[in-house]
Amino acid sequence: MSGNKSPVKSRDTQLPMYRVRTIMKSSPDVENIGQDSLYLVTRATELFIQHLSQQAYEMSCPEDIEYKHLAEVVQTSDNLLFLREMLPRKITVKQYREIMERKRAEANKTAE
Repeated sequence: MSGNKSPVKSRDTQLPMYRVRTIMKSSPDVENIGQDSLYLVTRATELFIQHLSQQAYEMSCPEDIEYKHLAEVVQTSDNLLFLREMLPRKITVKQYREIMERKRAEANKTAE
């Protein structure tokens, strides 16, 4: 890095830095957020979104990217394990009812 520091401006990012700051401040562990840190977190978030979108795009070709593609990338990538509860595979109401019925049946068996 050179000694010439230029001020970081939100126009240097695609995501609004004020929204990223709001999200960061929602953590009780965060008190102060420096401008450089805010910029780096914003850029890292943009790069992460770009990576996830690219993976979903490769899976969706030639279709448009849909939720199911994003969910599939998350469900099949070990390094995205932390997102699995937030982006689950879609299931139908019928499938949900079948799952819940199986769980009830299993719970009844163990209760006996």
